[in-house]
Amino acid sequence: MKQRIIAAMPLISLLLFLASGFILENWWLGATFFFLIPLSTLLLAEKPLKRMAQSMPLISILLFLWLAWGFDLAHPGWVVFFLIPLSDMLFNGGLNLRRVLTITVTVVYVITGVLYDWWHPGWLMFLLIPIFNILFFQKSNPFKVNARSFKQRFNDYVEIVEDDK
Repeated sequence: MKQRIIAAMPLISLLLFLASGFILENWWLGATFFFLIPLSTLLLAEKPLKRMAQSMPLISILLFLWLAWGFDLAHPGWVVFFLIPLSDMLFNGGLNLRRVLTITVTVVYVITGVLYDWWHPGWLMFLLIPIFNILFFQKSNPFKVNARSFKQRFNDYVEIVEDDK
């Protein structure tokens, strides 16, 4: 049955496109129904949750364009891009403190944006995520370079170059 739906999706999309154009007189909305063709192959795959998590950037772009072109809702439609990290967190691992921090900051941002129209400069709160990650969750300092490691890397490079001659 899934294969039949995938096979029929171009015709279904065409029907919705023409109906939207002729009946609703909204051709942009109708054009967005062609996004159903790649979406149906993604969502009706063998492992749909894994496939959906892998395809979430594409799904988010298609959903955003559908909202923007079809319904003239580019704002607040951009919020669908939060689905990318959210789906990664849900499908590719459990919750840990880093992910809880990211979810908390995102929820606070959306709530303050919706309730108080504080989208700008409220986006600055996303800088809290890397700051807290560096201060509280980092296992080692990536910027720390001791003299031995630098000298060893330099010597390894010089030896490789000399071997090539």
